[in-house]
Amino acid sequence: MQLLTPALTDLILLGAGHAHVEVLRRFALRPERGVRLTLIAREPHTPYSGMLPGLIRGDYGFDQAHIDVAPLAAAAGARLILAEATAIDLRRSAVAIAERPDTDFDLLSIDVGGVPAMPDDGGVPVKPIGQFLDHLAALEATLPLGARVAVVGGGAAGTELALALAHRLGARVRLVLVTATAEPVAEAPRRGRAVARAALVEAGVEIVCGVTAGALTDGKLALSDGSFVEASAALWATNVVGPAFLAASGLDCDDAGCVRVSASLRSVSHPAVFAAGDCAAVEGAPRPKAGVWAVRAGAVLAENLRRAVRGRPLKIWRPQREALVIMGLGEGKGLAWRNGIALWGRPIWRWKDWIDRSWMRRYALRAIPAPGEQLRCGGAGAGLGQAVLADVPIELDPRDDAAAMRPPPGMLVVQSVAHFRACFDDPFVFGEIAAAHASSDLHAMGAKPWTALAIAAVPYMPAEKMRADLAAMMLGAERVLAADGCTLVGSHSTEALEASLGFAATGLAEPRLLWRKSRLREGDALVLTKPLGTGVLLAGHMRGLTKARWLVAAIDSMRHSNADAARVLRTHGVTACTGIGEAGLAGDLMEMLRASGAGAAIRPDAVPLLPGAAELAEQGVQSTLAPQNRWALPANASCPAVDLLTDPQTSGGLLAGVATARAEACIAALRAAGLTAAVIGLAEAAEPGSSPLRLLLDSNPAGDGDTTPGLG
Repeated sequence: MQLLTPALTDLILLGAGHAHVEVLRRFALRPERGVRLTLIAREPHTPYSGMLPGLIRGDYGFDQAHIDVAPLAAAAGARLILAEATAIDLRRSAVAIAERPDTDFDLLSIDVGGVPAMPDDGGVPVKPIGQFLDHLAALEATLPLGARVAVVGGGAAGTELALALAHRLGARVRLVLVTATAEPVAEAPRRGRAVARAALVEAGVEIVCGVTAGALTDGKLALSDGSFVEASAALWATNVVGPAFLAASGLDCDDAGCVRVSASLRSVSHPAVFAAGDCAAVEGAPRPKAGVWAVRAGAVLAENLRRAVRGRPLKIWRPQREALVIMGLGEGKGLAWRNGIALWGRPIWRWKDWIDRSWMRRYALRAIPAPGEQLRCGGAGAGLGQAVLADVPIELDPRDDAAAMRPPPGMLVVQSVAHFRACFDDPFVFGEIAAAHASSDLHAMGAKPWTALAIAAVPYMPAEKMRADLAAMMLGAERVLAADGCTLVGSHSTEALEASLGFAATGLAEPRLLWRKSRLREGDALVLTKPLGTGVLLAGHMRGLTKARWLVAAIDSMRHSNADAARVLRTHGVTACTGIGEAGLAGDLMEMLRASGAGAAIRPDAVPLLPGAAELAEQGVQSTLAPQNRWALPANASCPAVDLLTDPQTSGGLLAGVATARAEACIAALRAAGLTAAVIGLAEAAEPGSSPLRLLLDSNPAGDGDTTPGLG
């Protein structure tokens, strides 16, 4: 018997805005039994809007001003889908994401922010902030000296942005602030307005008041009074409107396209939908579109989502009428106001800095495991049955009890099998990774993938949820298999404690072109086609230590098969090849060396690594299997760079022997194909009585063989 707690309610958090990060924090501190939480986020990091001007000025680094959603999602036990939603299907209760299956929900909470109200050809919107930072970096690199840049929007956000840009860009550009009000920060008390204007003047920012801006055409920003401002670029920090897909979904939205919600933050038109932040309009309590209101809505939203799951009455949010506003003026000074009182100076900036840093520290959480309780049978009694599988949209041909195939005449049939637990909580991405991993051994032998049989397991849940997860896994897998020219010809599915997926993969190869581990020759260059580090990065993700951008890079590596690498290697005369898998680079290389009766010298510092792998290894993070893989290393070799040679690889790259004279061209071709490849060492004669594998470390004394040609 197995203990299980089925997920009865699918709660999707669409967007990683300020309210939703608070929901994640509260669910991490107190998980909700029976709820499967899923975060769908367009970007792997949530920028804190209050620290954006400081980030632009250089007061903060990227990580200081961004919440990393991967550790936070892991702490909350939330599935993480890093993708942009394109639509909401309210009839089917599903969120649509481009090029992958829809994600079903029982409850949906929306916190996707908004975008400035601006003409299509007006310039660059400040929101979404992540995209704005990319645009700003591009502008900074291309704007000519003396160019004029307009900031449109004279509220606190636009004024603070103009001051931050003045500090960052200095005399390289001329800045002009365009505001529809009679003066900047019209919402501030009189003394506050005077302080803000003085700061703008001191920073050299021109001010154009009492007009609205329009299109930017041929270096001219049109104004509502018929005049224009000469500008090479325009940055918009005006009032925001909701993303177009919200109103298009059929949700009741206001004139700005923001979801109308009651004081409980529940949609007035669809009870299964909640919304907060800039994309929401609270009936009876309109508030400015500012981060402070989203932050304060987070606690109430988290509580009401719990209550909605339990069918209990919802809590009413009663936001205060006015909030404290603090903005940075630059030069270590700040301006604050509330209830008609304004204060300014250096203590105000220190106060703001303390508040912002304290808020960010709240979201530095680590993963907390949650035990299950419900008893469920294992073994054959855990089969899902056709009632669950009937609607899974995978076409398997033939439909008989087993698949029958006839290989082409003269071709060898090459077979491999791989199966493992879910390494990532997005079932579609896990399917992609599992399929790429399964085909790796075929590519390592120079075979072309032909057919595959799948065996999948999903956790016990209501049938429709199990079906949806299984469909997502299989669609992700089929996507990768189809790109490799491989046909999924059959599958078996079962229920288990956690998701897993495996494939028995069959490939075809011409006998004379088959690659073997046993054919490595002395003097061959050892070419690695993918960076290492998936094991330590996945282990770090379980502990909430892997940054989201590191995770994104690891996923991108794992979901791509070795088809391109095999194609390039084929044209450069591979002598021997192996796939890097659970044994790690050192273990798989040792198998090749023993099969070939050869030795090898490699440089750990020449081995390409995925972003973050070295940092996590320095912290002592390692995969469970890594200690067992140390058999392949010399006994006295130990440092983070060496330890990563034992890191078990999910969907790792190929390690191939290539004639040294052709190695440079081979690496160039692999990199031209978009692969992170490198020569990491050379094959050499084996020394009797010694380990076939030598590591060339910086600490090694100089001597014969301590330099490896081609590794400069």
